[in-house]
Amino acid sequence: MKIEPDVNYADLFVKQVAKTPKAFPSSIKKAVKRYKKWKKRDDIWWDNLKANEALDFMQTFVRHVNGDLAGQLLELEPWQMFGFAQLYGWQHKNAKGEDCRVISEVYWQVPKKNGKTLIGTGALAYAMFGDDEVGANIYCCASDFDQAQYAAAPFAATIQNNEELYESTQIFKGKGNSIMGAVYRYAFEGIKYQNEFKVMTKNIKKIEGSNPSFVLNDELHAQKEMEQYDNFKSAMVNRLQPIMFNISTAGKGSSSVGMRVYKESKHVLENDDDDSRLVLIYEPNKNYDYKDRKVWEMVNPNLGVSVSMESLEKEFKSAERSAHGKSEFLAKHLDVFVNGAENYFTRDQIEPILQPDLMNDLEGLPCWIGLDLSKTTDLTCVSLNFPVQDDDGKALLKVKQRYFIPLENVDFREQEDNVPYRQLAEQGFVEFCDGRLIDQEQILEYVRGLMDVYDIQQINYDPAMAQILVEKFENLGLECVSIAQYPTVLNDVMRDTERLTYEQRLITDNPLLVYCLLNVVAIENINGMVGPSKRQSTHKIDGAAAFLDAHKSTIEHMEDMDPEGLQNYLDEIYK
Repeated sequence: MKIEPDVNYADLFVKQVAKTPKAFPSSIKKAVKRYKKWKKRDDIWWDNLKANEALDFMQTFVRHVNGDLAGQLLELEPWQMFGFAQLYGWQHKNAKGEDCRVISEVYWQVPKKNGKTLIGTGALAYAMFGDDEVGANIYCCASDFDQAQYAAAPFAATIQNNEELYESTQIFKGKGNSIMGAVYRYAFEGIKYQNEFKVMTKNIKKIEGSNPSFVLNDELHAQKEMEQYDNFKSAMVNRLQPIMFNISTAGKGSSSVGMRVYKESKHVLENDDDDSRLVLIYEPNKNYDYKDRKVWEMVNPNLGVSVSMESLEKEFKSAERSAHGKSEFLAKHLDVFVNGAENYFTRDQIEPILQPDLMNDLEGLPCWIGLDLSKTTDLTCVSLNFPVQDDDGKALLKVKQRYFIPLENVDFREQEDNVPYRQLAEQGFVEFCDGRLIDQEQILEYVRGLMDVYDIQQINYDPAMAQILVEKFENLGLECVSIAQYPTVLNDVMRDTERLTYEQRLITDNPLLVYCLLNVVAIENINGMVGPSKRQSTHKIDGAAAFLDAHKSTIEHMEDMDPEGLQNYLDEIYK
C-alpha cells in the first residue's frame, strides 16, 4: 500500500475496528478508545506528516529476508500502521517548551509468527536513518546475545540490501558472522555526525556512559533481570524524544521483566494515566475458550499473512497432548501469560503406561540402553528400551528399568520422595548399594548379565560421571554413545514421547518410570526446542532421563508393519 501524505492511517484502522468490533480483542478496542480520547485533547496534537514519514520510510527500505516474501519490500498491515503512526504522530510541548513526541515507550505484545521481527526491524531502521535525532545511540537488547540476533540480523540485512543506506554505514560482525553493531556516518548543516547501533551481549547491571536515543527490547518476556531495562530507561532522560521499544509475546512465570512491564502497561491501558506509553496488546478476552477458532483469529492480527490457520491447527494438536503443549500454545499463539514451572507430562498421559501384563517375554529381542548415573542423592537408572510391534503391527515401545540407590538413609529417601523404595526392591525394580554411594561395579555386573538375555544394540549415556564406567562397557564390546543433555539434542525425543503416550504406544512394568516422567519440567531454548531440566524439576527425574537417552536411538525404530510384513519379521527372528 502506497503511503498517501494526507491519509491518517491510524483513523483507517479505527474505522476497521468500528465496522467489525467482534473481530478484535477488548485490549485493542481499549487502545482505539484511548486514541479517540486523545484526539479531543488540547494539550497534544496529531502531526500526520511525521506519522506518514515513518510509515513511508519503513515501506521504502525494509525488506523481508526469509520465507515466502523474501526479497520483497515490507508492506505494513493496518494494525501495524495504527501502532507506528501513533508513536511518531502524537506531538506536544515538553517542560522546556520544545515540540517533541508524546510517546517515549512502546509495549507491543503479539503472538508468535505475527511479524514481530519486521516490526522491530522497521523501528530500528527508522531510528538509525529516518528520525530527526542526530548522533543517535541505538541498542538492541534481549535475554541473551543469540536472541538479540533475531532482531539484529534482519536489521543488518536491511542495510546491506539498500545501496543508499549501505554506502554510508559500516557493519561490525563477530564470531559466526553475528552482528555486533553498526555506524552510520553523515553530515548535517556542514557538521559530521554518526549514529551508532549496538547489540547488548548480556543482561548487564549497569549501563555506564550510555546516552541511548532508542532501545529495542526484543522478547521482553524472556528477560529475567530488571537492571538492564531500568538502567537504560534512566539513561534516556537527557534525550529530547527517546524511545524504549518493547516487543514481545506472552511468556511463562511471574518473575520476568515482561510480566512487570505487561502489568504496568495494562494499568495504563485501563486508566490512561501515562501519556508516555503506547500500549498494544493482542490477547484473548476474559473467559475465553482456547479451543475456539474465533479466539485464534482475534489475537493473531497477521493471520493469513505471516501465520496461517493450518499452522495454528498443528500447534493445537500438540496442545491437546500434554499440559506443557497447552501452555506453549497459550503463551506463544494466544498471547496468554502462563505459570512457568509446570510439569511437562500429566497424570492422564503417563499413568496408563504402567501395564506389566503387556510386557510379555522380551528375551533375545534388540534393545537400546539409556544410562543416567548419580553419586549419592539422585537415582541411578539403567533403562532398556525395546521397540516392538503388537499383533496388528502397530509400533510399541516397551521399557524395563533397574534403579540403583544407596542403602544409607533409605528411610529418609522414602519420606522425602514419597516412594516405597524397599518394596520396589522386593519386586525387582530397585537394587540397593551398600553405604552412601552408588557402586558402579554393581551396575557393570547388572549390564553384563543383560548381555546374556537381550540383544543390546547400544548404550546411550549422560556424560556426567560416566567416563570410567563407559570404558568398562566398551571393554565388554558394547558400543557407547554420549547424549548431551540439551534441548537441541533431546527436543525430538521429548516430542516423540508425547506422541507415544498420546497414542498409547509406551508400556512399562516399573512404577518408578511413571514417577520420574511425572516430575519432568522442561527447559526451552530460543528456538522453541525443549529438554528435561534436573535443576527446575523439584523431584527425581533420573529414570525419565535414562529413558529419553535410550529413546534417542529407539525413535528411529518405531515403525508400523502390515500383518504380512510382521509375520515375516517374526519368522526371521524365531527361525
